[in-house]
Amino acid sequence: MNSDNYINKLQQTIIRLTVERDVSIKHIQELEQENEKLKKKLLFYENPHTPPSANRLQKIQKTPNDNKEPKKRGAPKGHRGATRPTPEPDEVKDVVAQQCENCGSFDLEKLDNFEKSVIEDISLPQKIKVTQFNRWEVRCQHCGHQVKA
Repeated sequence: MNSDNYINKLQQTIIRLTVERDVSIKHIQELEQENEKLKKKLLFYENPHTPPSANRLQKIQKTPNDNKEPKKRGAPKGHRGATRPTPEPDEVKDVVAQQCENCGSFDLEKLDNFEKSVIEDISLPQKIKVTQFNRWEVRCQHCGHQVKA
């Protein structure tokens, strides 16, 4: 009886190992297919007609001794800039919304804040005409919606 038990255990072990082998072979085949797909995809980036600047697969790898932050783009902090100053307007016009964009009501209340927009009309050889528009913020007294003209 002892030998029969031993033979049954061996047969069960053989069956279990066979199933595990079949699953492993299937997994290996899936990985090989995925590898082929990735190789084809990689060929798109590594061909003689692709310029080095288009190589998107290269990543900068930090070394343990490299504690520097990557360099940020643009001017350093404290740079005074090169934007020319906004000229003084020759004329100031107030732009106020007449109708609520939410409900269509004409019952609007003018609020205290507005946004300045300066537009320069350049026409040669005449003087530059500079106009400031004060875009007022209003509140609809009907529905309470706030609108900036």
